[in-house]
Amino acid sequence: MTEKKPLREQRASYSYGQQERQQQREQQQPLMSEARVARPGNRHELADNDVVQSRKRNVVMTPQADPSAAWNTFAQRQEERRRARAQPRTYTRLVPRTFAQTGIHASSGRIPAVKRLSAQNNSPIPTRSGRVVAKRNWFLRILALLFGSTAIILAATFVFTSNAFRIEQVNVSGTHNQTLIDAIQRMGMQKQNIFLVNVTAITSQVEAYPLVASASLSKQWPNQLLINVVERQPVLLWQTTQGTYSVDSQGVVIARASDTIGIDRLMTVVDTRVQNKNQIIHPGMRLNASDIAFASNVFQRLPQLIGTSTFKLRYDGGSKANQSSNTTNMTTYTIESSSGWVAYLGTADDSNPLDNRLTELQTILSLAQQQQMSLATIDLRYGLHPVYTVKP
Repeated sequence: MTEKKPLREQRASYSYGQQERQQQREQQQPLMSEARVARPGNRHELADNDVVQSRKRNVVMTPQADPSAAWNTFAQRQEERRRARAQPRTYTRLVPRTFAQTGIHASSGRIPAVKRLSAQNNSPIPTRSGRVVAKRNWFLRILALLFGSTAIILAATFVFTSNAFRIEQVNVSGTHNQTLIDAIQRMGMQKQNIFLVNVTAITSQVEAYPLVASASLSKQWPNQLLINVVERQPVLLWQTTQGTYSVDSQGVVIARASDTIGIDRLMTVVDTRVQNKNQIIHPGMRLNASDIAFASNVFQRLPQLIGTSTFKLRYDGGSKANQSSNTTNMTTYTIESSSGWVAYLGTADDSNPLDNRLTELQTILSLAQQQQMSLATIDLRYGLHPVYTVKP
């Protein structure tokens, strides 16, 4: 017949019963005696029997008493645990080791001296030598610091004074202008230490050349520099009484026409103004960028309208009547055709766009061709009311 397992609470209460424990002892004694009598000389077998008997002791039988009494026992155990937790705990005060034990004075308080144990006694507490170790550590740290500082000083001296790191060669890329290359290489960068060279200052000096739009510098270890330049691209020529110069789209005067490569494809603006000392054009000078853009558009579109590129674009002084009938001298662009007529375009800042003025010019030229008129002047400076004159 299968034995019914008791509940957890029943087993717990039953394990604490006095009567049941007595019954278990009575049942175990005959078994243990039989095991001993069977083979008294075999210790291993006797030990095995003890293990078996100990395992049998853990078997909990179903209590014959009322199972409801287990709840009372469980409640009693819980109450005992609460009382134990409610009692104040006692703590053991930690006392530092003595000077005799450690060789170091106590961190706080005074404790009775303990007689130093002799070397023959095997003490569980070894004698400490903290002060000696501390002194040794400080000595090693100071020695390492001295060696490290000396090594750093020697390395810095070698880096900043050795000829191996002095600039011997300066390479220039991005341009085929030998004059510009020679000028950059003569800036005095040779023999400088490559670690101490001022990259920002050298880049600014290179960009100060009128031929250079932008520049960048890179170091090629251990003793070379590479300077990459972007040249300014001329868009037209500006002719004055002092000479003809190439100008880029930003209005920067690049160089004389004789020193500029590819001037055959550039158109020329003739500056007829009377220039004073402050207006003398020279390389590096900046002209009005809007005037340069206006002239470039005229050179690009006018040949398609008039059917020829044989004309001159002048930049001179003229007069324009305003609404109060007062005339004001101002600078204006003038087109001189190979056919003999002159067209006044006005300035780049006029309210009338350049496209409208060129369209009006094309209309007047077509009308003159139909009526077989010989035009003398065409004035496009009056907005939507252009004026033209005919040769007698």
